[in-house]
Amino acid sequence: MSPDVRSPMPHRRRRLTAVLLAGSLAALVAFPAAAQQDPSAPSKLSEFEPFVPSDTIGAIPELPKSIAFLVPAANDYYTDIGNNIQLAAEARGLEFQLISSEDDPVKNIDQINSILQRGVGCLVIQPQDAAAQGVVLQTAIDQGVYVDFFVTPPANTQTMADQYDLGYQQALTTVAWINENLGGEAVVANMTLDFIEALIPRRQGTEDGLATGGPGITVIDVPVTNSSPDEGFQLASTLYQSNPDINVWIGPDDPILSVNAYLESVGKDPAVDKIYLSGLNGTQQALDAVATGDTFVKATWGFNNSLLGYAMGQQCADWLEGKTVAQAIQVGGTEATSADEVAALQEMIDDPAGQYELLLAGTQDGNKLWGTTSFENKDNYIRNTLTGG
Repeated sequence: MSPDVRSPMPHRRRRLTAVLLAGSLAALVAFPAAAQQDPSAPSKLSEFEPFVPSDTIGAIPELPKSIAFLVPAANDYYTDIGNNIQLAAEARGLEFQLISSEDDPVKNIDQINSILQRGVGCLVIQPQDAAAQGVVLQTAIDQGVYVDFFVTPPANTQTMADQYDLGYQQALTTVAWINENLGGEAVVANMTLDFIEALIPRRQGTEDGLATGGPGITVIDVPVTNSSPDEGFQLASTLYQSNPDINVWIGPDDPILSVNAYLESVGKDPAVDKIYLSGLNGTQQALDAVATGDTFVKATWGFNNSLLGYAMGQQCADWLEGKTVAQAIQVGGTEATSADEVAALQEMIDDPAGQYELLLAGTQDGNKLWGTTSFENKDNYIRNTLTGG
């Protein structure tokens, strides 16, 4: 369902700059150049047909039977996905490696180049400097290597979500909590990932959703990288010195969890202090925090990360066997705010193979496959950031 933001209520908003954290935030002030877009190529899911799997074998690439998953850091989110890529890879006889750049975009480019020189069958990539990565990944695509690039072109398969709607829906439930517990008055720290161009709509959706709460809500935009496990702890320690009234945090699970750790370290008590933390990604630690009911983490919007990783591994294997693969993996978020909701999501997470069969059949709830390509048709790849609609 598309959000209705035709007449949002005004709210107060402030932006933070790198002055707050000269280390981790400085690199985020100058965003990387945008990935190249092709106006003649599809950019919306509605321009693709639903993917229909086939056992037909076309041309087979002469490439190593291997998958490399390159990430900024081996945090819980990327590890969850990587474990399930590995599960699918090993089931199909492929080697797997997870490689962290330790939050260094230049190192990431060197790693991709090195892997291509040694030889690899499939690359699964998280954006760090999308424009620079895109140049190297174009070379990989031209060589027939299978590329799954999160939310960004170029890619044989792009993993994507309706980022605006995710931000908007997460904000609406946050507003409901603010109205119920804080009388409509709150200072919200919104952790943003705008350095990834395709995620800018998430911030915009969050701002529009929070605006429905009226002028009593002040929003502070806080850039994050979602890489270091201690990022949220460091941010909270700094921000509370200048903004002691912050009582709501929105962001990815990993920094949200470390904000929770900071709050507990300074003696805040979830049973007494009205502070609301809402995460997004559905990592196991975030789900566990929500399920216990005794932390500041009151909600997480969980992707089915086990299914996502398992699908990537299976699609890689199909590509290397000359079969068709989807051009887009659309993922949806499911909100979990209680032990019962966590248990329902956990049941799906614990069965990636079964969920993948539903995904192939087009009946998996919240996740879909779109478009068709293969090694034989490797020139038919994604050239734009895909959106819903």
